[in-house]
Amino acid sequence: MVQFNSITKHISNDLENLEKSLKEVANSDSDFLNEVLNYVFESKGKRIRPALVYLTSRLFGEPQQSTHNAALVLELMHTATLLHDDVVDNAVLRRGKQTVNHKWDDKTAVLVGDYLFARAMKVAIDYNEYELFKIITPVIMNLSVGELQQMNNSSKFEVNYEKYYEIIKNKTASLISVGCKSGAISSGASKEEVETVERLGDILGIIFQIKDDILDYIGNGETGKETGVDIREGKITLPFILAWENMSGIERESIEECWKNAGHNRDCEKDVVTKVIEKGGIIESEKTLLKMKNDALEQLDKLPKTIARQALIELVDYIINRNK
Repeated sequence: MVQFNSITKHISNDLENLEKSLKEVANSDSDFLNEVLNYVFESKGKRIRPALVYLTSRLFGEPQQSTHNAALVLELMHTATLLHDDVVDNAVLRRGKQTVNHKWDDKTAVLVGDYLFARAMKVAIDYNEYELFKIITPVIMNLSVGELQQMNNSSKFEVNYEKYYEIIKNKTASLISVGCKSGAISSGASKEEVETVERLGDILGIIFQIKDDILDYIGNGETGKETGVDIREGKITLPFILAWENMSGIERESIEECWKNAGHNRDCEKDVVTKVIEKGGIIESEKTLLKMKNDALEQLDKLPKTIARQALIELVDYIINRNK
């Protein structure tokens, strides 16, 4: 598998400048806020969302100031959602480190997340990025709706394709899609090109989340987070849905009972994992990823044949084959 640094080598300067901008964000008048933000930005992850902004921008030209603004806004918003999600999920680890809510407390995580949302909006306003503001504002609402949908569904036992896809489109795909869209707009792409890139972003976001959901079942020690979290929190994801289709009535009764106890019984959690794997939930989910890969490549085939397009083709493979 091609490494992420190789895929993004021709935008490495763009990503380095992003890191400098993030350090500036972590330089406020509050020493405590700076301490928390420096801790958050230390575990920087791959910066996939800003990378997508730059790659889609370079499909149509050179990055502009608007491109840099979009990349920064997207990464600040994404980081804010992670802080809030960790509170909602009561998560202990994020990228192999203690979460902010675990290292400090829930209030700190929520307020720092709020601060990052506000800083993202300030960047857009300071640079008069009204178009960016216009397309990003609905995404903030979608993120909240997706989280509320997931919380509501977790209190029930409802195996439902449509609801699953609706949630991941709101929670994950919407932010990735708007990143792709903003990158294209910043380099003067046509309306048709922007729509193609936006569809590509939707597909990439769904692929990304399905892969995350697979890793929650079969994590290999490199994921940087706990496995089985979705099961303990009652999140019915694609591997479970596809395995459920292959279960008999008796197996369904047994696994539903086990599912309801998994939150406080690790043996039940292990039984759910075993049954999902045994009934093809992982294999069928991986087949879904391959189908969606073809959908992504179909969109990419409509775009200019540039170094950026080749990088995006490689990025699709990277997201599908990553192990963390």
